[in-house]
Amino acid sequence: MQKMCVFNLKTALFCLIFAISAVSPISAQQTLSIQSESTQDTREIVVHLPKNYDPNSDERYAVIYMLDAGAADKMTAEIASFYHWGDLMPEVIVVGLENVNRGPDFLPHYYSVERDGEQIFGNGRNLLSYIENELIPFVNSQFKTNDNKVFAGHSWAGQYLAYTLSQSPGLFDAYFITSPAFGEWSGKTFEALEEALTQDQDYPDLIYLSSGGDGSPGPLSDAELLPSYYRLAALLRQHLPDEVKLVHEIHDSANHTSNSAISMAIALELYFAASPEAE
Repeated sequence: MQKMCVFNLKTALFCLIFAISAVSPISAQQTLSIQSESTQDTREIVVHLPKNYDPNSDERYAVIYMLDAGAADKMTAEIASFYHWGDLMPEVIVVGLENVNRGPDFLPHYYSVERDGEQIFGNGRNLLSYIENELIPFVNSQFKTNDNKVFAGHSWAGQYLAYTLSQSPGLFDAYFITSPAFGEWSGKTFEALEEALTQDQDYPDLIYLSSGGDGSPGPLSDAELLPSYYRLAALLRQHLPDEVKLVHEIHDSANHTSNSAISMAIALELYFAASPEAE
């Protein structure tokens, strides 16, 4: 199992700048709606198709599912397009999940918060059911996908990816967890994750975990997130099967915002450049 990998951050940022400059532009995005039985509401997704996407061809694509649809999924689609232009990875489909009620949705089902005098339990289990039983089948039915699925989340969404690993680790082939923000909600999630990782079940091929460091001061510093990051990294190192590739790293000069951009550029190359599909 690979425990640590060091990258040149200047190189990563250099690639990122060129990607966002749209050297190889992606197709226009599509916004689609799904009426979810699991969450009992309407969920919207933003789909970024690759430049060469042709619904009439036999080509099929891996899908990157990203929480917190907005700038991050657009950036990821552009980096992926640039990397494909540079023969570093195959073209992919990027799907951003629009938020409905971000706080409760990403909160694990075994936690609750008080709002307006009422205890509201986390909607994490229902959201995961939506992703597994409704969203993924919907995307597969609407677009030309293969079996390769990636899940990406940053900050509070990164915490939700750790929860997903504790509930259904083999649901995705790779997890990109950046600057996970657990706050006071961590103990039960780590316990559930440790228990899940001792079970004989399916696991992803890659888990990429990163955080900004304490070298970037100010309100956007990731310094306060580091204790949970270290705990998660140690737990994964100890319990993941040897066949799972684990890469974890701290970008000391990155803050909470820049770590997302730096990490996505690294994680995409880590996972897809090693794939036979990229050759």
